[in-house]
Amino acid sequence: MIDNFYRVLHIVSPAFVLIALGYLYNRIAKADIGIIVRACMGLLVPAFAFYHILVMKVPATMMSSMFISAWIIILGNGALTLFLMRSFKINRPGLLLPVMFMNTVNLPFPILVSAYGEQAISLSIMFYFASLIGAFTVGILIVSPRDAGIQIFKEPVIYVLVLGLYIKYNGLHVSDYVLAPLKMLESATIPMVLLALGMQLSQVRISEFKLAMFGTICRFAGGLALGWACVYGFGLQGLARKVVLFNSIMPSAVIGFLIAQKYDKDGSLAASIVLLTTILSIILIPLMLVWLG
Repeated sequence: MIDNFYRVLHIVSPAFVLIALGYLYNRIAKADIGIIVRACMGLLVPAFAFYHILVMKVPATMMSSMFISAWIIILGNGALTLFLMRSFKINRPGLLLPVMFMNTVNLPFPILVSAYGEQAISLSIMFYFASLIGAFTVGILIVSPRDAGIQIFKEPVIYVLVLGLYIKYNGLHVSDYVLAPLKMLESATIPMVLLALGMQLSQVRISEFKLAMFGTICRFAGGLALGWACVYGFGLQGLARKVVLFNSIMPSAVIGFLIAQKYDKDGSLAASIVLLTTILSIILIPLMLVWLG
């Protein structure tokens, strides 16, 4: 047990060290985070996803199970939280966003690849795909129905994922002249997105602590319960089971805060939930890995 715990710490510590470095760097340097985030989300993450789709060896049926599981966790947690909000007479629509949309890039990618290898990334990409689509459709619908469904078409990763899946499952050949630079970009993605997360968190301050804790509990407890439901409902075993359960307890994604902030719907509360869930994940992620084995 002790040896397993030390192994898990060895896996997760580099990710949190890079987040801390990004946090400290931006507290001192006050860098322009926008440029870094746009480079990560517009170039590095699409290249990372495209590369892993091309090299993965996962049946299409398994990919669809992962994609549906992600949607069940996202929408199910939103429905559960909305029920609780109405029961407690909480009228804060922006609270739903950080509860529904978990971090599907910064933390799961580096930790999963260290713990279970690159095959885990191939499965986890479906959570990223679902979360991205959901944030720019359902997420915007929650705070601004007029703009829902428009922003998603401005995200390059959507086109990259669709193209990658089309190439992969139609058996099309991709030249090494394409794969080689993609591999270089793939190698740069994980450290950059971790640093970017730390830099973003450096600008967050916790407010409305009770409501933020309510959202934090909903994110973790609801996510894990729905993750278990997906595992049993789809009969997932082995690596697929681990990836679903691991993603289900990821902290809130920064994108939820950004959407809430953009449409002036409880942005500070959403940011507080992102920060609290990320801090608590320092404890929860190692415990989850020890449990999953």
